[in-house]
Amino acid sequence: MNKDLYFRLMKETSDISDNIILDSIDQNLQGDLHDLVLELPKKRASSGKAKSRPALLRFAYELAGGKDWKQYENVAAALEMLNLSTYVLNYVLDDKGGEKPKQQRNNECMVSMIQRELAQDLMRSVSDKLSYDQFIAVDKKLSEINKFTSGIGQYLDGNKLREIEECYLEVYLKRCEGLTGKFMQYISEIAGIIAGSPSEQVNALGKFGLYYGTLVQIINDLGDYLPETTKSVGKVYQDQYSDLRHGCLTFPAYCVLKYGGTSDIEAVNKVKGNLNASLDECKKVTSAFVRLGGVRKVKSLAENYARKAKEALNQFDKCEARDFLNTTLLIYKNNKYYAALKRI
Repeated sequence: MNKDLYFRLMKETSDISDNIILDSIDQNLQGDLHDLVLELPKKRASSGKAKSRPALLRFAYELAGGKDWKQYENVAAALEMLNLSTYVLNYVLDDKGGEKPKQQRNNECMVSMIQRELAQDLMRSVSDKLSYDQFIAVDKKLSEINKFTSGIGQYLDGNKLREIEECYLEVYLKRCEGLTGKFMQYISEIAGIIAGSPSEQVNALGKFGLYYGTLVQIINDLGDYLPETTKSVGKVYQDQYSDLRHGCLTFPAYCVLKYGGTSDIEAVNKVKGNLNASLDECKKVTSAFVRLGGVRKVKSLAENYARKAKEALNQFDKCEARDFLNTTLLIYKNNKYYAALKRI
């Protein structure tokens, strides 16, 4: 596979989506509200980093036989705009950046809602390119993304995983599916629908997206346990230990509690639910996680999803788009978080 082409196409797709998002905000809003809604999209666009969701739509569309993804570039932008709205909502739910004044929290809620509406408008803009049945099906998938990513997934994230119970892994993986797995599933299914694929191909794409997205969330949870952040790692400082500080036991904390000794368990409990936990206290959790072989356990859990995602892709003939999607799965094997934790 041509890796240079893969990364170039990802970047190209992201840049197109970013520009559409910025133009949409400029055209629909003004004044202070415009600036509030623009803040995160502008920051992410200026970073120059490729985004996974627009690229997933493009590659899945091409795998399904689609010939000109750019006629659906507004769909890619709509899905990334929807993703931005979930980030903003998460800032509120997880107190990213610390405790905030009520007005700021209210504004963030409103920004998230407006971004969703803008995403819906972008999706409607391609209605003339789709049959009635296709448009209704795509619209339903967009609603499902909202239900799972901002509803069920966030509910599980905020209300479950407070203790290590017998069904822990089942609940944890459902939470990962809800936060990211379902999002990627419905993006992949939307790609198949707009490409005019038969239902069995749409379902196969959905399976790939579900397994891929769940894998992404498992790896993302690992990044929260990096004691220091750098630009190369890409996690914002407010994310560090956020889940554990809010009492949510994601898989790294589970590994320490399940396999650690008394002092390791005590280290987790000192940070769990403690928004004022010191960095030194948090670092002890990461040190225990690494010492107990936690990275290997995360890799093993993620590999299972990578394998199932690859099996779903094998239902399609070998082609460049399939190679590109297979490449996205390699984060279970090598990623910036593994490399950073090796240095601890």
